[in-house]
Amino acid sequence: MRRTFKLRVFDKAGTLNRLTSLFVRRQINIVTLNVTPTLDEGISEITFIAEVPDDEKQRTIIQQLIKQVNTLTVEDITNINTFNRELLLIKLKKPIPQQQFEKVLQPYDALVSILKENGQYLYLQATGPQYTLNHLLDDLSSFHIDQVARTGTAGII
Repeated sequence: MRRTFKLRVFDKAGTLNRLTSLFVRRQINIVTLNVTPTLDEGISEITFIAEVPDDEKQRTIIQQLIKQVNTLTVEDITNINTFNRELLLIKLKKPIPQQQFEKVLQPYDALVSILKENGQYLYLQATGPQYTLNHLLDDLSSFHIDQVARTGTAGII
């Protein structure tokens, strides 16, 4: 099951390496990872989304994360009402049938914007929850997607 872990850590060299090593040693796959500075100087917030097979491994990983040097707080926010968002950048090869394209984008309304359009490509930006961006990519698959770049999930409680 996918679990979302949110940590506050001191922003020190080696901290991220030690934390990700915990997942690797337990053969837990990290699906997305996001690190951002907080308003408190010298403190960063890390959001991991990981495939955790069972409750026992989930408890173990939380206990191990708490014990790490430079870790201030650890929360499993999977079942907490949070706002989670990702950024998705898409490069589409032209030509793109305009009516079909508009029809595909219509359900996503303000989540998608055009960054740039030139003779060969159309560059899009989309923000939203992971599942919404997955659906958007599926819907755009009928066009020629040349390149995709995606951030990890950022979330607030």
